[in-house]
Amino acid sequence: MKTPSIRGGTHQTEIWRAAGLSGPADLEVTMFRKNSTPLSLAAISILVLPQVALAECRPVAGTIDATVVGGEPVNVLGNVSGDLAGSTRAVLTGQSEDDDGKINLTLAHDFVTHGRSSLKTSDAAVWTPIPGQNGVFHMATNYTIEGGTGTFAGATGSLKNDGVADANTGLVTLRYYGEICRD
Repeated sequence: MKTPSIRGGTHQTEIWRAAGLSGPADLEVTMFRKNSTPLSLAAISILVLPQVALAECRPVAGTIDATVVGGEPVNVLGNVSGDLAGSTRAVLTGQSEDDDGKINLTLAHDFVTHGRSSLKTSDAAVWTPIPGQNGVFHMATNYTIEGGTGTFAGATGSLKNDGVADANTGLVTLRYYGEICRD
């Protein structure tokens, strides 16, 4: 869900017009103009200023097809489709196994879009064995967005995924979804 911010967009344009302004540059001029009315200043403070601190968020979704390529630490490289179309690299930073066969992973991801923006995450994943399919796991991951470059400079938010990891072939196929925010 998109939350308004002062940076721009249709909702912000409507707010500026309602306050009798053409944009942020008019705010300073209007606030100090001798003929400013209390009504125009009240409109500015009620409609515009409370939004300055809110983040602008947008939903993202798509798929990832990846391959475990090994290394130390273990690396996974993949193709990304959807809103983050490009490529990704996951680095395994920790691993433990539960008595029931579930594997708990900590990871760090770098996503690079076709537009050359990047997104960095830290993640916690659980691989749950699929009964009757030795070495095949249902995978669920929670990604915490820690920033990025280009379009994603200063990004926050979170992603989740749901998919299948085949430890026999090293193939990982998943669907991701979530929200990327910028303050």
